[in-house]
Amino acid sequence: MDFPDRLTKAFEVTEKHFDSINIERAIFLSYYCDLKDCKFCYMSTIKSGPKKGLRSIESLFAEAFLVKMANWKVEFLSSGYGVYDTKKIADIAKGIACITGEPVWLNTGILEKDDLSVFENELKGVTASIETFTEELFQKLCPSKNWDKLINFLDIATELGYKKGVTIILGIGEKREDLENLFEIIKNYKIDRVTFYSLNPHKGTIFEDSVPPTSLYYLDIVSETRLMFPELEIVTGIWSDRINLVGPLLLAGSNGITKFSWKKFYGSKLRKSLTSEIQEFEKISKRRFKGSMTDISLLQNKLKFPEDPLYKNEAVEKEIIERSDQIKERIESYISEIRLLK
Repeated sequence: MDFPDRLTKAFEVTEKHFDSINIERAIFLSYYCDLKDCKFCYMSTIKSGPKKGLRSIESLFAEAFLVKMANWKVEFLSSGYGVYDTKKIADIAKGIACITGEPVWLNTGILEKDDLSVFENELKGVTASIETFTEELFQKLCPSKNWDKLINFLDIATELGYKKGVTIILGIGEKREDLENLFEIIKNYKIDRVTFYSLNPHKGTIFEDSVPPTSLYYLDIVSETRLMFPELEIVTGIWSDRINLVGPLLLAGSNGITKFSWKKFYGSKLRKSLTSEIQEFEKISKRRFKGSMTDISLLQNKLKFPEDPLYKNEAVEKEIIERSDQIKERIESYISEIRLLK
């Protein structure tokens, strides 16, 4: 099947199995990593201690409230290695699950079985950042990480009944012919979600002078993945300078778009461009985006929990309310920033 036909077929398959478009936001718990040697990652350029990379609990909860108000999705909770212990991550996960009304995904590194057992029904799934198609390239790019432990992490998640996801960065040296290796992982480990990113060349990394992969290559990988796995959840990351990829990626089989600051998009002309991309796509699709990127009135400085949640924990809700003054202060700060950017 040639590329145009594959793109058309991928669109038809996605339309058959899905009816929504998601705008997703990864909530970062920290901006620091103990390993800091993944060759594509901006965290590898940060030399400060962990405490300088931490976010306050209030800022995390404030962001979750605003993301929920806009009817976006929390993609996953993310952090570098060596910042929080598992108990702290579980507490944060419970809080954000209460705020959104949905169990959360984690992308916080490898957890041993005893650590993963700390979590309960606030956790939906875990993400293994395998980053590329082959173990050989992974080890070159992420020398302090262990491929076998990542794969074993997926086995542990299966044993404990959690969903499983992987992240892939395109444009970091992978070979198109090795895509089959990724498909084998998805099939063998019954992966539920794949997040594809396009290389963002960070200053200070070996990719500083590289360019992101071409749009057609990105669409090719996504469409072939969709045809191979019709019911797989596929999330695609873009950067603010590539908004015109949104429509084509949705056409190629993506369920949702991620990898940008909700504040910048909600509060600037970028929101109009992204909204236009989605609205134009909806003209040819039955899938719908049920949130907003433009309605500032949706963002209220108040703490409101979902009325009919998939996840509810009254004890945790009470703890959140006890922090209400600090959380509202952060919410107001975020809303003020958005209004200034508008």
